[in-house]
Amino acid sequence: EMIIADEPISALDVSIQAQVINLLNDLRDRLGLTILFIAHDLSVVKYFSDRIGVMYFGKMVELADSHELITHSLHPYTRSLISAIPIADPKIARENKRIVLEGDVPSPLNPPSGCRFRTRCPYADERCACEEPQMRKVSEGHYAACHHLDKVI
Repeated sequence: EMIIADEPISALDVSIQAQVINLLNDLRDRLGLTILFIAHDLSVVKYFSDRIGVMYFGKMVELADSHELITHSLHPYTRSLISAIPIADPKIARENKRIVLEGDVPSPLNPPSGCRFRTRCPYADERCACEEPQMRKVSEGHYAACHHLDKVI
């Protein structure tokens, strides 16, 4: 009933990646399967998925329908990831502003207190250091965990 595919295409060349994606799509459609597709390549994830959940250091930071997440992302980390997706049209690509994360990447052995993204977030303040943000509903089916969504929107 369910397949968990953890990085199923990460070490494959592009033609084999396409074959694996097509096979998974076919299995999903023919057998009515649910597929939890875990990957770092958002360009593939947006093509393959109905819903996307973005995690940072083991915590879910945003969840929405794939089109909603790609076109109206709210969490600063999600926005940075989406800005890194290659765009085939050179005119549009030149207009695309890449969001480069700065700051220190935390240690997985000793994650920061509060919001785990705060060491790289341009909006981080004292509240972020003390209090872990909870997922909250932003719109129908769209959830994000950030104390400063009002600044990001």
